[in-house]
Amino acid sequence: MVKLDEAKDSPRTGDYIIEDNKVRLHASRCPSCGAVFYPRRNNCSADATSPLEEIALSSGGTVYTFTVARQSTPEFKTPYVLAYVDFKEDVRVLLPFDADEPPVIGAAVEIVMAAGPRITDGGLVSIPHARLQR
Repeated sequence: MVKLDEAKDSPRTGDYIIEDNKVRLHASRCPSCGAVFYPRRNNCSADATSPLEEIALSSGGTVYTFTVARQSTPEFKTPYVLAYVDFKEDVRVLLPFDADEPPVIGAAVEIVMAAGPRITDGGLVSIPHARLQR
């Protein structure tokens, strides 16, 4: 597993914030119907309201389901795990899972920064991941 200090900062730093060593993803919420979207968007797909409010999701959630990818492009070392995480803000987000073994469905996870794909210069980039809550 690659250590975070070997990775560069994420090129999409606007997608998350780090407060008190906790990673929180930026999302959108419809002020009319309350629907929450990640990644952020400009219009609500439930009732077409625009603009949407920007919110920060909780720093963790629970695993809804996961998959183990065994084939990929050269940027991603296989196998790797992707997990759908349910947040208390009533949104489900697909995230890479930061562990050598898959999670258990229903497990509590926290959002952390970990090494992601390789970028064009061959270096690694750090991106938000789900990890079992400690």
